[in-house]
Amino acid sequence: MPKNKDYENVIPFPTNKIVERSTAGPSKKDQKFLDEMHKQQTKEFVESSVDDISMKLLKDFYNLGIKTDRGEFTKDLAMLVDVMRGLIYRDFNLKHPSQVLSENMVELKQLKDGSQSARINYDIFKRGKTVPLGPDIRDEIKDGPGIFEPDGDLDKWEIR
Repeated sequence: MPKNKDYENVIPFPTNKIVERSTAGPSKKDQKFLDEMHKQQTKEFVESSVDDISMKLLKDFYNLGIKTDRGEFTKDLAMLVDVMRGLIYRDFNLKHPSQVLSENMVELKQLKDGSQSARINYDIFKRGKTVPLGPDIRDEIKDGPGIFEPDGDLDKWEIR
């Protein structure tokens, strides 16, 4: 140990007492337990976050005068909340059933300016032949900014 005033109160661990350096970390059994505990804590965090966001959304919908007591609203909100849950789970590299919807329904397109545009394809719900889109819908989803393209940098948005 260097002769330095900063180290005068430090008692060095006797290196001759280390029996086997390979056992200095958690065992495989312990690591598996730690990984499972981390996964469970992440799930609890996601569920709590989704609950908080959902309550804020419900309050905003109510304040907008949307009839939140209707069954159709409850179904739509449940779908929205579950997709939101899948989105957050994906950020933590965890699987969620709603992610299958995104994978099968959403088509991403790279635009010339480097941004992305997302288009939802509802054809997976149709039986038999697909029906072509009407001209008014086709014009609405043509090249250019997509339906789900943000107006600005989402990282700079502030929730109030």
